[in-house]
Amino acid sequence: MRWAVLLGVLWLTACGPEKIDPAQIIEERAAAQVAAIQAGMLRNCERDVLEAAVIRADSLLLERARRMRRIAGRPPRPGRPGEPPQQELSGPLPLRPLFPFEIRFDTLLRDSLFRDSLQQDSLLRDSLFRDSLRLLPSPE
Repeated sequence: MRWAVLLGVLWLTACGPEKIDPAQIIEERAAAQVAAIQAGMLRNCERDVLEAAVIRADSLLLERARRMRRIAGRPPRPGRPGEPPQQELSGPLPLRPLFPFEIRFDTLLRDSLFRDSLQQDSLLRDSLFRDSLRLLPSPE
């Protein structure tokens, strides 16, 4: 019996009128429309970029093919008289990092090198400025 009363109370409270907020519905629909417009613009932009890239790639490939056809079958261009032969490497050079490991990961060393370079640059700039002042004629 208790269950019946409890179910009846729940049924009566659940069947109440829903409050509909028109402003919220308008905002949701506007957000959906804005999202659809943005997605369409993004799709169009990507399509335009891809079309431009395809046109550019095709024109580059066609130009290269025309250039190759013009020089196909020609003997290589002779060198200048007395020009030394072109030097070639005996083997491939090993790849090395531009900056050594110590400089890249030691922050104190990197900062001190940066400060030294700034100081040297400012000294060089000052000396160039002083040299340019010496070159000016005296006001006598």
